Parts: sequence; C-alpha cells; structure tokens
Amino acid sequence: MPNNSCRIVIAALVAVFLLVAGDVVAVTDDRIKAELEDPAPTLNPLRKALGEKGYQRAMKSGKYHYVGNTKCRLCHREFFVGRKKDPHVYTFERLVAVNHSGNRRCLGCHTTGYGVESGFVSFERTPKLVGVQCEGCHGPGSEHVRLHGDDKNGFGVPRLGNMGSAKKGGKREIKGGFLAGADRPKMIKRMCLSCHTKRWGRSFKRTPRDFQVAYDHYKTPLPGDDE
Repeated sequence: MPNNSCRIVIAALVAVFLLVAGDVVAVTDDRIKAELEDPAPTLNPLRKALGEKGYQRAMKSGKYHYVGNTKCRLCHREFFVGRKKDPHVYTFERLVAVNHSGNRRCLGCHTTGYGVESGFVSFERTPKLVGVQCEGCHGPGSEHVRLHGDDKNGFGVPRLGNMGSAKKGGKREIKGGFLAGADRPKMIKRMCLSCHTKRWGRSFKRTPRDFQVAYDHYKTPLPGDDE
C-alpha cells in the first residue's frame, strides 16, 4: 500500500487528471449533490452491518480496535501485492480530487473506521487509516491479530505453528477474530452493501447474482485467479 507521502502525490495527480481529462462527471455528479443533501445520519458501515445491539456489544467488550494494514501485511502480503491497484485503496484520494476530503458524509465509506472509536479521524491524525483497507470490510483487526500473534515475540507477530488456524492447499490460513471475517460471509456482504447502496452501487447491478460476482472477485489476492 502507498505510504503517506506517496498518497499526497497520488492525490495531487488524481486531481490534475480529473481537470485535464475533463472528468466533470466525477465533480458534478448528481449523486454527490444528493448525498450532501441527504438528511440521514452520517453512515457508520460497521454499525449498520452489525446492527445497533451487536455494534454496542462489540464496542463495549473492549476487544476491538483498528490496527492499520501494516499489521495485516505481515501475514497477508500476497493481498497487498495483488490488490495494490484496487480502487478501494484510493478512495480517499478520490475525495481529495473532488474537494470533499473533510466531509463527514463521505468519510464513512472512503476511509477505514470513521465514526468508530480508534478509527479514522482525519488525514493529519490518522493517516494510516485512509482509504478502504482490510479492516474497512472486516472491522477492527485487534482481536484477529491477538488470536494469531505470538506473545513471546510481540503483538502482531504471527505464530510459526498452526494453532487456531486451518490449512488450505498446504498453506497456513489464518481465521477468526473478525466481526466480519471469512467465517461470517453474510456479515462481510452487509459491510459491502452498507456503502455500495443504490446510489453508489453502479460498480455492479443491484441483483443478487451480479453482487455475488463482485463479491467473489475479492476472495483471492489476484482478481479472477480462482476462475
């Protein structure tokens, strides 16, 4: 994933591209106007996916907080390599390009954990949580890291054995600890659909099958490598 200095450069390049390319659709998109005028409360994807009771229970447990993707890449490097050009990575740059990087109505779906304690606050205060990272879809990763970390070697260092994990194709696969993990696929889909609403879901048609195709596209490090 790009570091902070790279992100600033990328954001500037995106803005220039939009102006040079004449991408007025992105800037004057009617959906942006509708979103800004929407009287509904600011979206918290995690709260919407879990439901109010589930969300409050999880937060009050004290077990869940955001760790940032530098922890994720320790064990899941193949996803960082395979998905480094994924649009979700650059969602915050998109906000910068249309001058809405500080708009709370946009931040819930363009950052990781906005509106959740320990989640994104601002680029200046929480730069490690810009864009939609792993935890943007799975929820806070602290419990996942704790379950699969080696206490002797420090927080977030993976164990060498297979305790608490499964094997797939002879490769160690880490599971568990996420509010929306691989063991809770319905919850992941709720996380997806909390942001990819009718207004913002043109990346796939709003039918169960077309959404499933888009969802399956994200199961592997490289798009379509399981086909």
